[in-house]
Amino acid sequence: MAVDPPETRPAEPGLPGGPLAGAFREGRRQRLKPGAILFNEGDASGRVVLLLSGRVKASTFSGEGQETVLGFRGAGTVLGELSAIDGQDHSATVTVVEEGEALIVSAARFIEVLEDEPGLALTLLRSIIGRLRDADRKWAEFVALDVVGRVAHRILELAAESGEPAEGGGIRIGLVLSQRELAGWVGSSREAVNKALAQLEARGLIASERRQLVVLDVEGLRRRVS
Repeated sequence: MAVDPPETRPAEPGLPGGPLAGAFREGRRQRLKPGAILFNEGDASGRVVLLLSGRVKASTFSGEGQETVLGFRGAGTVLGELSAIDGQDHSATVTVVEEGEALIVSAARFIEVLEDEPGLALTLLRSIIGRLRDADRKWAEFVALDVVGRVAHRILELAAESGEPAEGGGIRIGLVLSQRELAGWVGSSREAVNKALAQLEARGLIASERRQLVVLDVEGLRRRVS
């Protein structure tokens, strides 16, 4: 699904993304609708995106169409920078899952700014290193935890990133996530994830309300993944 044509507008100060927002001073503002594809795995787009609001999902797909969810990204995330730097095709598909806005610059302009402002290049390097560390942590988690533990860990992560107080207590996770997506995120089958959610709910750690998860016992979930 294609994204809407962007409208040109200079970037305002104080944008999400910290110092890296400086690379998008000449960016084009673009509305993002759920289901829109920002990047396709294996394609070359020639652009870099700064997410201002909303949320996106990064995924890879097997030859049989099996989705592996790499993670969800929110405001302040820079997307497509690796392909801009090395000139290779995108390594993941990025799909909009919550309506928002983004700033877009060409890959060539992004590289020009990094060359002109070495401080931004160092900031970008630190951001990339942070993602690599997170990937290492997730791999260690995959080896060490069972499916229930991995599901509990992801729920805690979502609660920290998109949680809000729920009526009657607990933390409501704002991101609506299907069991298929959660399965792709924890590296398991939908059936196993369904059983894991049922176990966590039976123990009073979570509740499911109107397609959203509510965390009832944060410490209980933490003990499950420790």
